[in-house]
Amino acid sequence: MTPEFIFFAALSAYQRGDHRKAGQYAKQALNGHLPDGALTVRVIHLYLTSTELLWMLAPSDEIGALVTRAEQAAECAGDPAACAIAHNLRGQYLVANNDLHSGLLAFAEAARLAEGSMNLLAEIQAFSDLGHNMIGSDLSRGVAILHQAHAFVAGQDLSDIPVTDRAMARVLQARLAGFIGVAAFDSGRFDEAESWLRRSASQLHTANALGHFALISNFLGQLLMTIGRFEDAEAVLHKALRLLLADFDLGTYQGYNLGLLGKLYLEWGKLDSAESAIKAGWDRLQRTQNKAIMPIVRNYLGELYAAPSYPHHDLSKATALFNETITECRRTGFQRSEIAAQALLALANLRAADTAGALAASAAAVERLAQTGTMPSLRTEEIYFARYQVMHAIGSYEEAAMWLDRAKDVLLAKAVTIESLEARQKFLYRVQTSRSILTAV
Repeated sequence: MTPEFIFFAALSAYQRGDHRKAGQYAKQALNGHLPDGALTVRVIHLYLTSTELLWMLAPSDEIGALVTRAEQAAECAGDPAACAIAHNLRGQYLVANNDLHSGLLAFAEAARLAEGSMNLLAEIQAFSDLGHNMIGSDLSRGVAILHQAHAFVAGQDLSDIPVTDRAMARVLQARLAGFIGVAAFDSGRFDEAESWLRRSASQLHTANALGHFALISNFLGQLLMTIGRFEDAEAVLHKALRLLLADFDLGTYQGYNLGLLGKLYLEWGKLDSAESAIKAGWDRLQRTQNKAIMPIVRNYLGELYAAPSYPHHDLSKATALFNETITECRRTGFQRSEIAAQALLALANLRAADTAGALAASAAAVERLAQTGTMPSLRTEEIYFARYQVMHAIGSYEEAAMWLDRAKDVLLAKAVTIESLEARQKFLYRVQTSRSILTAV
């Protein structure tokens, strides 16, 4: 069979929702005689998309070589759409294996090339990835890009693209809806966020796009945890974990979702369950070394050690973990984890009677937040409240009151986006941070 025939067999498998078979066929095509050109780019793209859960396990030199091969093939083809797809693959590789800044540059170039290429797949993916990753650097700009992408896609007729590409276009469209939900969550619009995220997760589950489903489920779980719906968050995360158990138990997403499940149990006050889930997630991420996810779960592990009621409570371990995250994120550009670690370090230092360290870390947290603006999956009110706690502890009551007011204002602005009174009450009185702010007020 020719590589072209095998590629169409791979597309057919993807269309049936059999992403594993699609990846196997695509790899078979890559091992055949594929001259540099647009077809080679499409085969590599299909292979990396179908097997994302596997290569995100640890973006190896082999994956880097495939991305380079796609770039070389696209250059030979001279096709803007092929070049856009290749640059997008480079961005994904860089974010997972290197740093956010270099990934954003690659995504921006992909979007520039995709725009006007008349290739719907290239355009949806480029602008979705650019907008979603931009949120980690500039929330308002990322939100604007995502909504522009959605308006563009909404105006397209999928029947205008080849039948073989429609399944992937639907997956990318569903993924974009999820990214918009993430942006709404990051902006503190909770009901809107849940609507987008549930729609996306349902569509991705139907399409058997397990990698994307696991990612969107993670964000949905974060949202439900953040607003105090702990039982709903637990159900969402357990479903995602079960679906990946057979084939991808050691993957990055599995590690992330386990870590998040542990964070949920921390918030819920179930420390035994928190310990087993966080440590299992951390163990998986030690193997994958994903630069975006590791600092998030490292912070969860630090929170566990810092918890006063944890049987293995160890402030020195907690502060070491927070400092490691801060150092790493200054290099990789994942600012939200750095800011979170600074606030957590401040509270750990305060408990350790290191007043100078607490003052320095809490000041760094609020200063970085002022520079970056609202950050994804970061509770702004929590950062302000940490500063309040430190200032109150040293007797600077006037400044402490200012930070408490800021925390309260952010908290109440988020609360009004929850229409249901019962759900709003859970956010305000079941979530420890919310309850602590209101109690202090």
